[in-house]
Amino acid sequence: MKIFYELNPPKIVKGEKFDLDQLTGDMRTMAERASQLASLVGGIHLTDSVLGIPRVSGVTAAGYIKERVGKVTLSCSVRVRDRNFTSLCQVVSDAILIGVDNMLVLMGDEPVDRPGDSGLRPSAAVKMLVKEGFGSSINLDLSFPAKVKNKSAQSLQNKLDARPNSLVTQSISSLSDLDEIVQLAKPHGIKVAAVVMVPSEKNRQSASIIGLDWLEYEKNPADFVKNAARIADRVLITSPNSFRAGLELLKELT
Repeated sequence: MKIFYELNPPKIVKGEKFDLDQLTGDMRTMAERASQLASLVGGIHLTDSVLGIPRVSGVTAAGYIKERVGKVTLSCSVRVRDRNFTSLCQVVSDAILIGVDNMLVLMGDEPVDRPGDSGLRPSAAVKMLVKEGFGSSINLDLSFPAKVKNKSAQSLQNKLDARPNSLVTQSISSLSDLDEIVQLAKPHGIKVAAVVMVPSEKNRQSASIIGLDWLEYEKNPADFVKNAARIADRVLITSPNSFRAGLELLKELT
């Protein structure tokens, strides 16, 4: 099985003001977690300011982990909501220089304090990056819904037309929905990465926020992940509020 694990880089500000000592300590904690994960997973994915809360960039976090953990496959998310094409090129080139394998291009949640939108869209961004030649040095991925509701929707067609390396789903709750996504992507030569949230009590609120119902796999998440790995090209495990629960699931899978 090709299993990746998602880590959220530290928040930049905790409390009222920026605190370098606090941030440095949080970065060490992230690296320690990455070290624990290294022998259990095929790779680690770093997110980009989930929920619009400013965090250390996934690319910076990847470089930090690379220096301290050593040989580990890394992927990152990059939000286009906050970036124009110039800044996007900078982030992607930084990721390439660090040695990041995959870059997941996504819209991103609105910032919590200053709602706004750069106007750049993920599918268009991937097309432009490919045209500029970035795709020969890094795998460019696109986010994708957890369920296909309308195969003829223009937004879905735009994602397929962009020819990303992979479609990375939102957190899935159904293997049949996952299979439908794979069958949609396969004729285009596009891989699929299935995201699975660990069904722990601490993650319940996060699941509720995104409308995730984990009834199908709550009692046996390990088998669900194994079956998802048979359908998709890789599985990305996320446990946003309980690293311990994520580790426990990974140990069941090894």
